Amino acid sequence: MKRLFTACLLLGTIQAGLSQTNFKYRPSAHSHNDYEQSKPLENAYALGFGSIEADVYVQNGELMVAHERSEIKPERTFRQLYLTPLLKLVRQHEGYPYPGHHPLQLMVDLKDAEALPLLEHLLKSHQFELKQVRFVVSGSMPRPEEFKNYDEIISFDGRRSQNYGADVKARVPLISADFKEFSTQAWDGATPLSTDVETKLKAFVAQAHANGQKTRVWGTPNTALAYQTLQKIGLDYIGSDQLDKLAATLN
Repeated sequence: MKRLFTACLLLGTIQAGLSQTNFKYRPSAHSHNDYEQSKPLENAYALGFGSIEADVYVQNGELMVAHERSEIKPERTFRQLYLTPLLKLVRQHEGYPYPGHHPLQLMVDLKDAEALPLLEHLLKSHQFELKQVRFVVSGSMPRPEEFKNYDEIISFDGRRSQNYGADVKARVPLISADFKEFSTQAWDGATPLSTDVETKLKAFVAQAHANGQKTRVWGTPNTALAYQTLQKIGLDYIGSDQLDKLAATLN
């Protein structure tokens, strides 16, 4: 009963945020480690983020959301923080998580190998309702040739170093990369990106787009200049832990 009340309270707060006249859908905004926000899902959702990310562990047969296993708390289940609110939202918006028929990507970074079958079982019972929520699994993933063994409600987060055959590529809508793959030096986000690194990033985006895949780069700075640069380069998802700053820049 307590969990149901919490989910209903969260939904009411989310809906109140959407009623604001300045609401804007931001498809390229990605809430990195969203569960560490003061209000997981709610903060990013109210800002219209197109992508949200959560780390998941398995404990006592339940999917738990936490950055480290030692930080697991009984009430912070994947079901309570994300699935239940999302189901209520799609029921209110004609099958879409956002009003205006806007979709949402939920990245689930699996920290345990046994998490994937549990996630699949949890989502399959709601696959018709969740058609407009794309669940992209990252972290502890099976080998690409095993992707076909899992229900199509689950997609997989690809890597630029991996070659995916035509039969696998459809299950990999997103290619992610570490910024360190493009630069041997850290970027402070206060100075312009070097031409060499920018060229490499553009080539990464172009190759993924040619394959019908979207792009994300992690390990980038939380600065307005960094957000603007990545947007100009054409990255499909720009991640941040500072949601208001990213939202203001993408305005």
